[in-house]
Amino acid sequence: MTFFEKAGVDPVTFEILRHRLFAINDEAAATLRLVSGSPVANEAYDFNTGVMDAAGGVFVLGIYIGIHSISLEHVVKYILAEYGDNPGINPGDMFLCNDPYYGAMHQSDVVCVSPVFCGKELVAWTGAAIHQVDVGGSVRGSQCSLGAESIFQEATPIPPIKLVEKGVVRKDLKQAYLRHSRMPQVVELDLRAKIAANNTARRRIEELVNEYGVETVRKVIAAISDYTELMFRERLKDLPDGSWKHHYYMEYQDKVYPCHMTLTKKGEKLVFDFTGTAKQAPAVINCTLPGARGGILVALLQYLCYDIPWSPAGIERTIEVIAEPGTLVNATWPAGMGKSTTGGIQAAIQLSAICLAKMLAASEKYEDRLMAGWIGGFGTQELFGADQRGDPFGAVFLESMVGGSGASSIADGVDTGGMLHSIACCKANVETYEFRYPVLYLYSRQQTDSGGAGKFRGGMGFSAMYMSYGVKEIPWCLMLRFSPESAEATGVVGGYPGGSSVFAFKRKSNIRKLFEKGSMPGSLDDIEGKLELPPAAHISKLGRDDVWIRQNDGGGGYGDPL
Repeated sequence: MTFFEKAGVDPVTFEILRHRLFAINDEAAATLRLVSGSPVANEAYDFNTGVMDAAGGVFVLGIYIGIHSISLEHVVKYILAEYGDNPGINPGDMFLCNDPYYGAMHQSDVVCVSPVFCGKELVAWTGAAIHQVDVGGSVRGSQCSLGAESIFQEATPIPPIKLVEKGVVRKDLKQAYLRHSRMPQVVELDLRAKIAANNTARRRIEELVNEYGVETVRKVIAAISDYTELMFRERLKDLPDGSWKHHYYMEYQDKVYPCHMTLTKKGEKLVFDFTGTAKQAPAVINCTLPGARGGILVALLQYLCYDIPWSPAGIERTIEVIAEPGTLVNATWPAGMGKSTTGGIQAAIQLSAICLAKMLAASEKYEDRLMAGWIGGFGTQELFGADQRGDPFGAVFLESMVGGSGASSIADGVDTGGMLHSIACCKANVETYEFRYPVLYLYSRQQTDSGGAGKFRGGMGFSAMYMSYGVKEIPWCLMLRFSPESAEATGVVGGYPGGSSVFAFKRKSNIRKLFEKGSMPGSLDDIEGKLELPPAAHISKLGRDDVWIRQNDGGGGYGDPL
C-alpha cells in the first residue's frame, strides 16, 4: 500500500492542499508585517506564524524565527489539556501567552493562538509570535534584569489567557496586558497584528474546508506531518550511525556556564543529550526544555531538511532530547528566562548545528551539505529615552540578525548571511532607525576578515558605528553579549572559528570637531576620547559626544586553511 493510499488522499489533492496551507501561513505572516508598527516585526522580521493540527502539532511553519514553532505547539497543548471546560475553547477565541514555563521562548516573545472550527469540530489552530519592545519588568526592554535572582525580578510571565472571546477582544484583559509595558502603543499594534494574522489564516482555512470538505482537509493535515516524517526517516537511513560531541560556553555576571551535547544517531533516531551542562543560572540566560527543543529543531531544519517540508510535528517524532532538570537548557521554576533566546536556546542551536555538521562530515553522500558554525555569540543593544522630537522611545537594535554564515565543504560562507534559525531575517534599514530614534550611523558595513579561515572561509560579520543625535543624552543603553571571550561560530574539519561579537565606546569624543573639519571617521581609532570596553552585560548612558561600535560574529571556516 502506498503512502497516499494509507493517508486516504490522492497525491494531486495532497500537493494542492499542502501548498495552499503553506501559502495561507505566508499570507498570515504578510498580514502581520503590514499591521505591526514595530521595526522588530516589519523590518527585522523577528516573528513567525504557524498552523497546527487539532492536537497542537505544528504542520506548517513560516520562514521566519523557527524557535517560535515550539512556542505555538506547547501553548496550544496546554490549552487543550487544561481549558476545555473552563474557560472553554470556542470559535473566534484567541489565547495570549508569554510564560516560558507554558511554552513561550521568553517573556518578550508573546504568543497568540486561535482555534479553527468547522461547525462544532475543531480542525486546526493558527498562531503568531512577535518579539515585543517592552513587556515590563525591572529594566527597560524587559530582557536583562542584571542581578535578578529569579523570574520574579524579570518581566511578569503571563500564562495562557483568553484575550479574544468569540471574536470580541476582552477589554479588561487587553488593558491588563498593555499596562505592563513602557511602550503600550507599539505593543498594542503588535497585538492587533497577531490577531489579524490569526483571523486571516482562519478565514482561508475555512474557505479550504468549504471547497474540499472537512474530511479531506483533515486527512491532508495529518498526511503533511506523516509525509515529512517519512522523508526525514529516509534521510536518516542514509546517514552514518555514531556519536558526535560539541561544547559551548556562556558568560554571565563573571561566571562561565559550560554547555555540552552528545548527538547519537542510530538507524532512524537522533538523540540529543545535554548531559554535563551547567546548573541553571538564577535568571536571564536559562531556557526551559521547550526552548532547547526549539533550538534543536531549527538546526535540524537547516542542516537536514533543505528539501523536506518544514513540518515540525513530523520531525519531532524521530528525536529524543535528554536534559537534566535544573540545568541551563531545562531550567525549573522559578529560574528567570529574560534572555533565553540568546542564552540557553542559542547554546542549543549552536551545539546541535555543530554536532550535525560533524555527522554530515562523516557521510560521503551528504558531506557537501554540511555547514560550519553561523553567528553564535549574539550581541544585542537596547536604547530607551526621549527621541529627537521629545517623545518617549524604546529601541531593540536587531542587527545581530546579520552575522556571517558558516562555510560549507564546497564554498565560502555567505557574508552577513543572517541567523541559522531564520532564513528570512533582515537588518532594519539605517534610515528607519535614524528617523525613529535619536541615533546617527557613522558606518554600516561588512567587517573585513571576521570570517573564520579555512579551505573555504566563513562569511563576514556585520559592524556599525553610531553616535547619539538630536538629544543631549540617551539615558538608558544596554549592551549585552553572553560569550564575549570565546568565538562561538565554530569551524569544522580543521576550519578556524569566526571572529566574536564586540561592543566598544569612545566617551566624550571629538566627533563633532571632526565633522566641522569635513572628516568622517572609519573606525574608533580615528576618534579621540576615552576608550571603554564594556563587560558581557552592561547598562549605561550615552552622552552627546559618545560614539560606540558593535561587531557581529563572522561564520566558521571549513577545512585546513593551509
